Amino acid sequence: MRGLQIRGLYNFASLPSSFDISNVMEAWALLWGCRIGLWFAPFPRVLAGVQYCATHGRSSRPVTPEETVRGVTRALRMSWHASCLTQALAGWIMLTRHGTESRVKIGVTSPEQQGFKAHAWLECGGRVILGDHEGELGLDGYHVIWTLPAE
Repeated sequence: MRGLQIRGLYNFASLPSSFDISNVMEAWALLWGCRIGLWFAPFPRVLAGVQYCATHGRSSRPVTPEETVRGVTRALRMSWHASCLTQALAGWIMLTRHGTESRVKIGVTSPEQQGFKAHAWLECGGRVILGDHEGELGLDGYHVIWTLPAE
């Protein structure tokens, strides 16, 4: 019964030994929490909630940036409409909870570059780990207007 799928849920016996259900479930809960917050609350209130979750849910279990990305991308399969900002915020909370420094950035393009666009991404250790998929412009085409934590 390897690889058996029942309504989008995997047979846990067929998952690789490196699969960490706690990472995926943490990412899933954070994706939904951020998504619902962004739907219904003003951004400053969402930001306060994000910072509260990151600082009041500390974990002694270390989680690498790669494990965080894996958890978020797997949780995306069970989430609906998780925007780039939702993903970046959830990843930032996870990394901060587990003691890894990272930074969420929001950037915009100028209207002369294929119209106005906004995008959010997550950086850790000087490299983009979530949100590096923005087509022809790449992230170099974005002017950073906001970071978390502030620079």
